[in-house]
Amino acid sequence: MVHPRIPFLKKIALFAPLPDASLERLAEIAGLQRFSNHGYLFREGEEPDFIYCFIEGGIVLVGGVDEREAVIEFFGPGESVLLPAALLGLPYLVSARTTSDGQALLIPAGKLRQLIDEDVALAAQCARMLSRHWRVLIGQIKEIKTHGAAERLAQFLISQSEKATGAATLTLPGMKKEVATRLGIKPETLSRTLKKLRDYGVETDGDSIRIQSIERLAAFVNSDHD
Repeated sequence: MVHPRIPFLKKIALFAPLPDASLERLAEIAGLQRFSNHGYLFREGEEPDFIYCFIEGGIVLVGGVDEREAVIEFFGPGESVLLPAALLGLPYLVSARTTSDGQALLIPAGKLRQLIDEDVALAAQCARMLSRHWRVLIGQIKEIKTHGAAERLAQFLISQSEKATGAATLTLPGMKKEVATRLGIKPETLSRTLKKLRDYGVETDGDSIRIQSIERLAAFVNSDHD
């Protein structure tokens, strides 16, 4: 009989490629938790009791407090946070605030470390995922240092689309001021930049954003222009 949590594990990019035996071990220690919008799953400086794997809904990772709060990244269904803190047993460097109602799988950090020591397939998959996260981090640093606001926003919109070609419609993963902070720009700059991207086929309608051509927007990101 298949463990009832295995279908949830298969929805998570970190665990989906694992063999059935590894999924069974994870299912035995995993828990399910629902969360509400605008709450905190954990706060900066807390010890990592779990890694959170999102089945529904989303979160934003933030660092600092009040006026100095900075948005680090958005996460949604199929993604997991924060594997490095859980594996190292070190405090969270950021806080996780929910951006919608949702549901997450919780994997106890201590038990996950034990499983990794015993399960080669799980250890290899965690290593691959950490490598991907490292590349994403380097990509973000490169964008901030080498791209202007328009290119950064265009690349962000492309990353939020589920399509690699053609037209796409998407909704921003958080409030505009959160997205602006994630991109390292001011909220008013975000609004002006969205208007600028109209020339490259980006249309806004309330919270909805339509990209006429992913390829055209990608060409703008990669082109040389003033």
